Amino acid sequence: MHDGVPTSHGTILYLSGASRVVANYPTSATDPAAPLQTTNVDYQRVVEISATNSALLNSWNLIDMLQPTRINYLAFDFYFPGLGWDGEHANAVIEDPRDNSVIVSLRHQDAVVKFTRTGQLKWILGPHNNWGPQFQPYLLTPVGTPFEWNYGQHAPMITPQGTLLLHDNGNYRAEPYDTLVPDAANYSRIVEYSINEQTMEVSQVWDYGRTNAHRLFTDKVGSADWLPQTGNVLMGFGSIDYLDGNPPSAFAPSATMVRIQEVTHDANPQVVFDLAAFDFSNTNASYLGVTMYRAHRVPDLYGHLPQPVQDLTVELSDSGATLSFSADPVRTYTIQTSPDLAHWTDLGTPTPTVPGEFVLVDTAAAGAPACYYRVASH
Repeated sequence: MHDGVPTSHGTILYLSGASRVVANYPTSATDPAAPLQTTNVDYQRVVEISATNSALLNSWNLIDMLQPTRINYLAFDFYFPGLGWDGEHANAVIEDPRDNSVIVSLRHQDAVVKFTRTGQLKWILGPHNNWGPQFQPYLLTPVGTPFEWNYGQHAPMITPQGTLLLHDNGNYRAEPYDTLVPDAANYSRIVEYSINEQTMEVSQVWDYGRTNAHRLFTDKVGSADWLPQTGNVLMGFGSIDYLDGNPPSAFAPSATMVRIQEVTHDANPQVVFDLAAFDFSNTNASYLGVTMYRAHRVPDLYGHLPQPVQDLTVELSDSGATLSFSADPVRTYTIQTSPDLAHWTDLGTPTPTVPGEFVLVDTAAAGAPACYYRVASH
């Protein structure tokens, strides 16, 4: 099961694996004339549980929303005995608190998808190749230049501007059965997209790595974080296979390197932090190098006096109570609840909507005779 992500509802979202027999599944990502097969396919469930008692609240099967037989060039990288081909490889799930929906990154589909809590698909961000007719209304249309699609991506997040930031690994930069880009000629980047859900259009508003400084290619893992304190972007290139078209080591061609960079969010980004993790003195041909899954800025490293909790409001509705407040953007908070002001229990972790603004929905408050809340910081 994937790492849990807290939501504004006092719940946690997880990714969990499952398997299903799928008919008419391709046998090749390079030969369109290859025969089809009936085979097991590994897919992911998005699972939502209570943060207080771990009760199962929701479960969504992505294979039921999408096209089980669609593949990309990564689809045959993994075969799990008893489970089958890794057809989706979901690697991140987040909540979009603006409309109570869920966003998932599917690496082996070159797609980021958004769906409602009722399981209704809202949009698909990624190349349009090989999607069936029933999915055409959900494919976002690119507008403006420059624009490039995401391939084998990781770590989507919603920025304070309402845009979507993600790590675009860039694997092959093509879909079956087009000509792929060799790894040595490829690059990875951090990209920011603006999505208009009314017009179903997407534009690229910022990226780093496509034309900036050194050309890094990491064929797996990686991260992209918006830093609320500075407005900079923290980038984790977690498994660099090629640096400017060459392996990081002249002695061990399979060795990978880690590069953590922080850049300004400008039209011409400036590097303000750059750390490489690699033993350049190692001449052993079997040296494997270094790999990293994610990079995060630790909030405690920012030296400042904590900002107080202010403007705590509770809005009641038929579905419960919505709590919102302003506080220190780099601290972690817990909402606690009590029926009598004497006995307190943790309700959940509020979700930041913009830096310094937090929200949490208490669905259990609907119909309660009395309920008190307080904010605790850790």
